[in-house]
Amino acid sequence: MSKIHGTVYWYDQYGNLHPLPWAQVIAEGDGGEPAMVVSTTDGTYMMWVAPGTYNVTASSEPGYLPESHMVTVSDGGSEAVNFQLEPSGKPIPEYPVSVQPVMLAVAALAAAIMIRRRHRARP
Repeated sequence: MSKIHGTVYWYDQYGNLHPLPWAQVIAEGDGGEPAMVVSTTDGTYMMWVAPGTYNVTASSEPGYLPESHMVTVSDGGSEAVNFQLEPSGKPIPEYPVSVQPVMLAVAALAAAIMIRRRHRARP
């Protein structure tokens, strides 16, 4: 087996580079099944693949544009593939206006239950 690993980065509004947690990384080989890995909370990823050539793509929808790199790994080899995702300019979707009152009601109900439990727990 061979290893493909690296880090997915993003730029903040000031141009600083940071690791991007929860980005999706996919390696697609020649006719093989894609090996999909979700990055860890620090933006790093690692996947074990058979030796060969892979198109490795990192994405984080909907806020960033996907980026791809071709990489060839030898038997028992290890290749580092890092990504620097650019913002897509698409806003992150919010709950529809019709659902917002329901969410508010659920939050109010949960708060009322917690308050009631605290009052019962006091001697």
